[in-house]
Parts: sequence; C-alpha cells; structure tokens
Amino acid sequence: MNSIVCDKKECFRCHTKNGLHKHHIFFGTANRKKSDKDGCWIWLCGIHHNLSNAGIHFDKSFDLEVKQLTEHKWLEYYDEDIDSFIKRYGKNYIEKEDN
Repeated sequence: MNSIVCDKKECFRCHTKNGLHKHHIFFGTANRKKSDKDGCWIWLCGIHHNLSNAGIHFDKSFDLEVKQLTEHKWLEYYDEDIDSFIKRYGKNYIEKEDN
C-alpha cells in the first residue's frame, strides 16, 4: 500500500531523493506488517533513518512527532476512533480529545 503520511518519494525530513530507506512508523514484527498494510510508513534518507544521531531511531522527539502525525492520518484515512487505533497498534501516541 502507498503511504498515508507522504505522497512523494523523498526523505520526510530533508526532502532528498537520494539513499532512501522505507521506515515503518510502528515497529515490531506484528506492527511492521500492519504498518505496511495500513500505509503507516515514510521514506527517510540514511542520515534521518538510522545512520546518524539525527536518525529517527535515535531521536525520540522526531520519532514521537512522526507517530503522532501518523496516528492522526490513520484516524482520518480509516475513519476510526482512538480506541480502534489502540486496539490495532497497542498504544495511543496522541492525547485523547474530549468531545
């Protein structure tokens, strides 16, 4: 499936088109497969993926920012609620909004 987060094949962070890696937003064996199926992935260059301290695997704030954005996109794309997201991925990354 195409990404529900980005529509261009370029690094999500710096927009380069060189040396891209596919990064699954929600990882672990089961969640990586779900991320692939649901379109919860982005392109990252090596520097912003896992080849430097600026990479998403080492930068917790960047990782959380992308997880929160992706959760919002998932809720909108699949027209679901936060409880459905938690059931699918095991955790909520955004604060539950009061209605």
